[in-house]
Amino acid sequence: MKNRETESKKIQPGEKDTAVQPGKVISVQIITMLIAVISMLIDGVMTGAFLGDNAMAAYGLTNPVNMLLVALGGLIASGSQVLGGRCAGNDDENGLNQVLTTSLISGFTGGLVISILIALFISPLCATLGAESQLISDLTAEYLNGIVFCLPALVIGQIVPTFLQLKHCRRQLLIAALSQIVADVLLDYLNVTVFHAGLWGMAMATVISCYLYVLMLLIPAYSRAGYRFTLRSYSPAVLGKICSYGMLYLVYKASVALMSLFLNRELSSHGGVEYLAANSIIFSIELIIGAFPSGFGSSTSMLTGLQRTKNGDEAAEMMCRRIVKLSVIVNSVLIAAVILLAGPLVMIFSPESEEVGAIAVWGLRLYALAVLPNTVNYIVRNYEQNMDRTRNAYLICVANHLALPTAAGLVLAAAAPLRDIWLCFVIGHSICLIITWYKVQRGRKNQHTV
Repeated sequence: MKNRETESKKIQPGEKDTAVQPGKVISVQIITMLIAVISMLIDGVMTGAFLGDNAMAAYGLTNPVNMLLVALGGLIASGSQVLGGRCAGNDDENGLNQVLTTSLISGFTGGLVISILIALFISPLCATLGAESQLISDLTAEYLNGIVFCLPALVIGQIVPTFLQLKHCRRQLLIAALSQIVADVLLDYLNVTVFHAGLWGMAMATVISCYLYVLMLLIPAYSRAGYRFTLRSYSPAVLGKICSYGMLYLVYKASVALMSLFLNRELSSHGGVEYLAANSIIFSIELIIGAFPSGFGSSTSMLTGLQRTKNGDEAAEMMCRRIVKLSVIVNSVLIAAVILLAGPLVMIFSPESEEVGAIAVWGLRLYALAVLPNTVNYIVRNYEQNMDRTRNAYLICVANHLALPTAAGLVLAAAAPLRDIWLCFVIGHSICLIITWYKVQRGRKNQHTV
């Protein structure tokens, strides 16, 4: 009976189905994420060029907070990707509207509450982040006092793109992201040349440009894509499902934030401002590099969900394999490019001292080696979740982003020069990939045996 139902859902000749075009969907997803994070990259460039190494060090210390700020949006966005993909696979328009409405209301409310909580505890937060001197602590607090206003927009800005993708509104998505970049560049320039508002001004430029991005996403979502927003569509039951599917992303971001906190504290204790500034430069460039694992991972959630709903488990597995193969090609080119261009990329940030630049170039090259294993782990993790093997997905997530890199970092901190500590990522991600490959192969063998 199940096979007949599956066959009835298969795409007929001539029927349009973007789910079987992973290259197009993934490329748009990556481009959108690249455009979205370019504004944060610009903040880093402006900070390094105009505000100096101390400001750059403080900006880098806020990385764990920035990750947690987007964690709520990622929780809801990744959960709605799974549910939205399944609703689209079943041509369920009412379900799509319900998922989108529930996501937006919950995301905005939760974002507002968390923003207020962070604003109330900024001083102790700076100490926890590793701001040891008063100057660095003041600069860290200055940036946090501005960026906390961004959370509601960050949440919504992560939710809506998936729903525009599902209605083939890719052009509108790219226009919105490009508009955010232009606005952020202009506002950052005005901040450093006219208003001289320091790190707070940098943060507020990001806040304003993020709200512009959200506005330009919501307009086509309701005018062109045809979504409908009504309070009656809000469903606590749907929110529960969204959180259930999205909890993996929250664990992922919490793991990355803790790993970043560990790295910052090691660098602050043993390397000082130079190493913190170098790590901040590496993190800023990583925003661009990280768009590739994120783009492949989020596309996996959407595409395998569509394939599983329409054509069954085997089609979802084939889609995952296609995505992995494509990721190997794309990331191999990316790694080579970053290694070759590490010097020019770092110099964009105009570090005050040659030592900071040299550390950042070396660390960036080491970090780039981790991109491919990280991407494959990300893809398999989201695929396992979509196939309802949630335990495997969580194990991959925690091992890949926290447990194994932290363990490698502790060993490197004790036995290697501090400048090699960024090797912890490639070691941790690679070990995780080997373990994941072994478990997947053993699972397939057991399945065939049964």
